[in-house]
Amino acid sequence: MKQTKAIAILLICLFSFFGESGFAEKTSNTQEITENEKRAGFTVQAVLPENQINDRIGYYHLLVQPNGRQTVDVKIFNTSEKKQTYKVEVINAATNRNGLITYDERDKKPDASMKLPITEVAKPKNKEVSVDAYSEGKAEIELNVPAEPFSGIVLGGIRISLKPEKEEESENGMSVKNTYGYAIGMILTENKETPIYGETELKLTELKPEIDYGSKVLEARIQNPHPEALQELEAEGKITKKGSSKTIAKNTLKNIKIAPNSIFPFQIDWGMQEVAAGDYTFTGKVKGETTSWAFSKDFTITRALAKKMNKQTAFRVFIPEWWTNTFYGFVLVTVLLVLFLGYRLIKRKKKEEGDE
Repeated sequence: MKQTKAIAILLICLFSFFGESGFAEKTSNTQEITENEKRAGFTVQAVLPENQINDRIGYYHLLVQPNGRQTVDVKIFNTSEKKQTYKVEVINAATNRNGLITYDERDKKPDASMKLPITEVAKPKNKEVSVDAYSEGKAEIELNVPAEPFSGIVLGGIRISLKPEKEEESENGMSVKNTYGYAIGMILTENKETPIYGETELKLTELKPEIDYGSKVLEARIQNPHPEALQELEAEGKITKKGSSKTIAKNTLKNIKIAPNSIFPFQIDWGMQEVAAGDYTFTGKVKGETTSWAFSKDFTITRALAKKMNKQTAFRVFIPEWWTNTFYGFVLVTVLLVLFLGYRLIKRKKKEEGDE
């Protein structure tokens, strides 16, 4: 009886193991952001100038002229009880791996297709601004438009962040400590009718198998080579062995935006499986409202690269092949349990017959 009860408990545990997912949902970080805002103790506001195209928005959309000069102000409200100093930066718009336009990749080199980075047009008059407690100050951004006309839009962001009291020391010298900040978008155009968004063209420029944040990924670098942004896109892609139709890994992203003249680093995670050396094919598609772009390109993973990717993965789990398929793993364990149970019953019956 005790043996039967123990086996029943073991079966229940096995059903629980195979029936539940091992993934957990990400929790909201709203509370964390609120605490950061409290610690920062400041807010900012765009002061829209007369050449603002749309005065119903909270960011800059400016009509500029060749060889034009002007100064744009950003209000800074210090809501803390002490004087604070803020860093002022202008950063080129970029596209991150989640398909979002960002204004925080300050050290990223502009894409080769970008003829006029906003950092060459807009510069902070002062890189630091101090504001007294419970007072209002301002950051000034000087615009110097080149004499040669440009087409489309130039996009970037004005980033205002609290200067840390101390900067961290790194191996290569001083490094900027991350602090809470605000980014205000800035769009420049020389034609009032120029649309911000379009769907002219996308190109697949490169495939990069690599380690990113501890995960083995294939990064498909999709280029927007035009001075227009794209929005409401959906990207899908998969990896197969060259000449095979079996999908090794895949990914789908929705609600994507891509900055002008930038690279969208679309990633496919290899998962926990080991990367094997060999020839592969990436097949992908990006769909917009009226246009879609299909991509297909072969790539090779050498033995040295495969070894490096597998070795550097943050979470390395070695499991038998049959275990990767839950159904077959469950069937095998169930068969073994049935055989074990049958063996115990036969042995018990023989013992009872011997006692008689």
